[in-house]
Amino acid sequence: MSNGLRQRIIGALVLGALGLIILPIIFDFADPLKIDRTSKLPAAPEIKSIDVAKAQRPDSSSKLGEADSLLNVAQSKPADDSSESFYGLDENDLPRAWVLQAASFEEKNKAENLMQQLRDSGFKAFVKAADLENKTFYRVYVGPKADKRRAIAEKAQIDSNFSTDAIVLQYVP
Repeated sequence: MSNGLRQRIIGALVLGALGLIILPIIFDFADPLKIDRTSKLPAAPEIKSIDVAKAQRPDSSSKLGEADSLLNVAQSKPADDSSESFYGLDENDLPRAWVLQAASFEEKNKAENLMQQLRDSGFKAFVKAADLENKTFYRVYVGPKADKRRAIAEKAQIDSNFSTDAIVLQYVP
């Protein structure tokens, strides 16, 4: 082999090797439409299932009865200004509430008529039946109010507008 041919072959091999090394660095031969399907998200954590107990209705107890009796109008008693404060909690840590007994009737339709008149005047009125001495009386109540002073103010307004003598009652827990 001649010296010139050998140099050409070596030169061609060197240029080929340089081409294999440099061309991929310069040009990106990857498919531009190819989607990278490798995920950079961490693996999903293992989630252990837990059993949640179904809610059970509590047994009847005196605690529940105390809250229910707060709204029992039949157990209400007239309020005494000297013994009670105007608002707040009583000795059982229940909120004091006040209601006005506007009237008491033996006939239900009379009680409902007065209730409707009170509602038309903007008062929150309701009728509740009470059994006394083998008779049913229908009492018309207005309220309840959390502040006794507001109940007293409504009493004066109801007494003057409807010619009644309303009674301020406190719920007895």
